Parts: sequence; C-alpha cells; structure tokens
Amino acid sequence: MNRLFSITVWTIIVVSIPVTLMTMAIFAFLDASVIGLSLLFAALYLGIVWWALSKTPLWPRFAKKSTTFSWAIASLLWGGFACMGMVMLFALPMMDLMEKLEWDLVAMSWAGAYPEEVAKAFGVVLILMAYRQLNRPWHGFATGALVGLGFEVIENLVYGATGALLDANADIDGVLMMWGYRSIAGPLIHTLLTAFAGYGIGLALFYANESKKWRIFTAAKWIFLAFALHFAWNIQWENPWYSIVTMVIVCIIMYGQAINIVHASWSVARDDVSYAYAPGIITSTKELALIDAPMHPQTPATGELEARPGAGENGESKEP
Repeated sequence: MNRLFSITVWTIIVVSIPVTLMTMAIFAFLDASVIGLSLLFAALYLGIVWWALSKTPLWPRFAKKSTTFSWAIASLLWGGFACMGMVMLFALPMMDLMEKLEWDLVAMSWAGAYPEEVAKAFGVVLILMAYRQLNRPWHGFATGALVGLGFEVIENLVYGATGALLDANADIDGVLMMWGYRSIAGPLIHTLLTAFAGYGIGLALFYANESKKWRIFTAAKWIFLAFALHFAWNIQWENPWYSIVTMVIVCIIMYGQAINIVHASWSVARDDVSYAYAPGIITSTKELALIDAPMHPQTPATGELEARPGAGENGESKEP
C-alpha cells in the first residue's frame, strides 16, 4: 500500500462522514420500520452487487483477505461519504448558476454529472494508487464499480426517505415507490458510469508501452463518457416522451459498453499469470522473495511469453 495515498483516502473519508450524515438527518422524521426497510434494501442492493463482482476475474487477487476488505470498504466509503460530501460543496452553487443563466433544461445535468463524476473519478485514482496490488486495467473497472455502488446506495437511501415523507398515503409506500423506481429505471447507473471512468483510469495507469499523450487521452475519454451519459440522463425535458427516449438511449449505450468491457477483460484477467507486485522498492536479489505472485492453475510452460494485458499478438491495442 502506498502510504501517502492511503492516508489521503482515509483522511478525506473520515472528514466527509459527518458532513454526509447531515444530509441523512431526514431519517429522524421517519418511523423505525421505514428506516429498517430502507436499510434492508440498501444492504441487499450492495450485497448482491459486491457478491456478483467478486465472482468475476476482474476482482483483484489480493494476498490477504484483510487487504481485499480494506480496498472494498475504502471504495464504498469514498463513493458513499467522501464523494457525497464533495458534491454538497459544488452542487448547490452550480444550481444557483444555472438558475441565473436560466438554463433550467440542463440545471440538474450540470449540478449532478459535473461534481459527481469528477469526485468519483478522483477517488478511483487515489485508491488505485493507494494499493500496490492494483495494477491491471480491470482493477480500475472493479474499483470504479464499488465507488459508484457506494454513492448509489447512499443516494437511494436519501431518495427513499424523501419519498416516504412526500407520500400522502404511508411512509412505507413512498419508500417502496422510490426504491422500485431507482432499481428499475436505470439500475446500477452510478456503479457502471464510475466503472467506465475507472476502466479508463486503469488503462492510463497500468497499460504497458504507451505514451503519456495516449494515457491522458484515454483517461479523459472514458471519464467524459461517464459524464456525458450522466449529463444526458439528468436533462429535464418538458415533454416526458423526450425523457423516456433519452433514458432508453443512455441505457443502451451504458449496458452495451459494460458488456463490452467485461467481455474484453474477462478472459485476459482469468488467464493473467504475470500478475505480481512488490510491497516496496527491490534493492537486492534477496528481496525478490518479497514479490507476491499468486499461483495460477494455467501457468504457461517455461519460455512462453505472456502478452501484456489488453494487447494483441503484435502488441496492438485491443481496448474496447
């Protein structure tokens, strides 16, 4: 673990937790049964996605389970608390600016997509740099997915509580309505959008034999994709049919691209036998024993060359 980045990540998380909890003060006005129901939905949502992602080859193979847990929790807490705290600082001023400019159509787009995607991507960079074992492009995808999942769960909790207060019939009806809407209309939107940004950041940080210009362009391209889809999703059309069409288009692009990335990375990650990391700088041959290279059931025969992750036979890029 890189200590400087690790300290930065956890410091920001700790500072952000009280700020974010203030946004959840709305729960003080709800019945215990409603709070319990919301927390149950949040736990199920988070647990199912965590479990599904951990069963894929894209999940990092840490030497210790404690490190795996630390990475996953750091990612979730960044999305749920650090990111939410940063968004609170920038979203309201952005809304005020949009109101003064009379840009009502894209007010929610700028107030949502701009601070949220930037804050989440920033967290992905810090977390990837904080853990030495994270050194593959798909590690960026997995890290981004957890950061986005953390943000999505907290946001759904807030929306569920708001729905409970606004429902004229019963608090539970409001919670069920909001969680149902958030789970059916664009499920995993924050999870996948941040995974896209994380994948681009992973490519930029860990792809071999590429120029600095290529790395900057690749990271910017994927982060912009996440921003653009989020921006389009939040556009407040006056005609509801425009909103439906926009959401359908965003979903087609988003889920299609997610399938494309997972498909392209799955076999490469599964067959990656070159994965290794050193806990620090190697200064002598004796310290080579410190290198952690997990055993793989499909280790190639001696003398075979393993292609770099994501590269073709001649070294050409195979980025999806």
